[in-house]
Amino acid sequence: MKPQRSFAVLACVFLSSLALANPAQEPDLKTIMQGLRNDTVAMLDGLLTDDFDAVAVAANGIANHPSIPGDQVQLVAFELGPEMPAFKQFDQQVHDLSLSILAAAKEQDRARAIADYQHMLNGCLACHAAYKERVANVLSAASDTEKESSDPL
Repeated sequence: MKPQRSFAVLACVFLSSLALANPAQEPDLKTIMQGLRNDTVAMLDGLLTDDFDAVAVAANGIANHPSIPGDQVQLVAFELGPEMPAFKQFDQQVHDLSLSILAAAKEQDRARAIADYQHMLNGCLACHAAYKERVANVLSAASDTEKESSDPL
């Protein structure tokens, strides 16, 4: 085997072992929400400057945000109980509107993109008004409990 090829094979094996040893952690809800906030701000900036490419990128980021980790979904579902379908509906509304904004951006339909952005933002704010404090509290308490149980002292 040629030395260059051997090095390439060795490098691939090494990088693969690193990936297996340190699998990427899925983002928690707080990190997901921070990404959604960043995309929402970027979308507004794109709308204000008629940068339809930036609007499309941000809308795609919102529509395809990572899923909430299963353990956090269970905690939130337990906390919200019968309100969980309404909580999920807010996420679906934001998802659907971001896809509509993405389509409007591709068509350079500024009026539709702005109208859908306003509806999307209303959904975000309504969800935060209804659930943010409770969800943050239950996840924070779970995180504190997890830290205490892993503390060797």
